[in-house]
Amino acid sequence: MQKAGWRMSADRVLGVGSPHGDDAAGWRVVERLRQHPDLTAQLKTVEPSQLLDHLGDCRRLILVDACQSNQPPGTILRLLWPDSRLRSQRRRSSHALGLGDALALAETLGWLPPHVIVWGVEISQCEPGEELTPAVRRALPELERQVLQELACVTSEPNDE
Repeated sequence: MQKAGWRMSADRVLGVGSPHGDDAAGWRVVERLRQHPDLTAQLKTVEPSQLLDHLGDCRRLILVDACQSNQPPGTILRLLWPDSRLRSQRRRSSHALGLGDALALAETLGWLPPHVIVWGVEISQCEPGEELTPAVRRALPELERQVLQELACVTSEPNDE
């Protein structure tokens, strides 16, 4: 299903978050990725409430978001949908619709692309008006590197092998 404003592409990277403290980590990674002129993936920053509007019309969706998984702040996590940790994340989300909830709904509606990868960075605070904490700021270059490495990997459909 083609969503308004998107062209079909192989890869899309969505930075999910808000401008509040460490919750802006996904947005900051997408800003860093925009500095790579040879990158062919579509890049967008979204608030969680906008997520469903940006899921379809790609073969691989990479989401970058702040997470809380009881790890030290700045810890980087990679998950593939469906993952039980994403499904349980809804209980920890400060948003009305958590990432796990949005992905589950999109899956039910048939809106998910064949490959969904979630990159998360463990956060410590999301207070309005605050900046990224030092631990999360230090993790951004490595998170950017790992997303770029992910984009460099070619995906194939299970039936293509």
